[in-house]
Amino acid sequence: MKFCHTLIARTIPANIKDTLGEQPARSGMYNWSFVFQGDIKTYWSLTDEDLMEYDAIQVNMSPKDMPMIPEIRRRLDSLGADTKLVLNNDYVCEYWGRWGIDPLYYEQIQRMGDFVFGTEPTQVSQMINGAYCLPHPSNTKVLKKLGTDYDENSVGFLFHWWAGHSYIPSLTLQKVKEKYKVETKMFGYNDLYDEMKRWKGIMFDEVVGLMPFPEFAQKIQGEKCLYDPNPFHTYGRNGVELACWRKPIIGSNRVFSYQKLFPKLSINPFNRNETMEKFDLVLKGSEKVEKMLDQAYEDVEYFNYDNSKKRFMAAFEESIDRGGHKWFQKNG
Repeated sequence: MKFCHTLIARTIPANIKDTLGEQPARSGMYNWSFVFQGDIKTYWSLTDEDLMEYDAIQVNMSPKDMPMIPEIRRRLDSLGADTKLVLNNDYVCEYWGRWGIDPLYYEQIQRMGDFVFGTEPTQVSQMINGAYCLPHPSNTKVLKKLGTDYDENSVGFLFHWWAGHSYIPSLTLQKVKEKYKVETKMFGYNDLYDEMKRWKGIMFDEVVGLMPFPEFAQKIQGEKCLYDPNPFHTYGRNGVELACWRKPIIGSNRVFSYQKLFPKLSINPFNRNETMEKFDLVLKGSEKVEKMLDQAYEDVEYFNYDNSKKRFMAAFEESIDRGGHKWFQKNG
């Protein structure tokens, strides 16, 4: 398949260039371009020849990129191109209200795709009829080769800037700190939506900001375990990467990868008693936990490039065979 991911910009933004240039690559959306050895282009650089030549053009349905979707649809139709428009949602459904976009407009945008997908079941249930569920791919082969020299007496909390959720996690980690004499760290910090940012200095022993993935991969492996009581529904690339490193995570049962790879360590993100039971299990150490990590290390291949490509192609072909965007216009 000749594949192109397209975004609305005059030039590819520096942060995306940095992400694409990382080695090893972080898991997530841009791995589809790696899976298909495809291109990444801006809308303004797409020529009519490009639109005729590619088999599939993928667009992430972010608010910024939505305006170009009707234009790509119009241009493909006017050219009579066989190229298919692939649309994916890469945002937790709990976040959609922050966009300030008419919900009917978002559904209209989705119906312009020949193949439409989200990344985890709850999110996809809120999309149009006929949308598919495809978690993003990970290069598990490379990730499994990564080691680290870090060895810390600490527990890492994974902060999500789009959730801004740190109050409840800090209360739980204070109990863990007192009981197991460990330090607490907050990883991936960005204060954009953190309702507790003025107190962060007294809530955690160390606050670690966003960093290039290769550096993050080294540092995170040095933690005794990780903690992610994510209140939102997401596929969860962190769970995939941690399974590759055989690193335990006590994670929210709203995250697809935690349920699939670490089911016995999954928690109600707001239930401290349940959470402390999982910390007891992990931090005391046991053969049971080692078996969990062995199983996660094996099961993580669900997300590898080959299996992800097979799922993508099966769903893509099914969606095209039933009529592509014309089917969505009638049934979506």
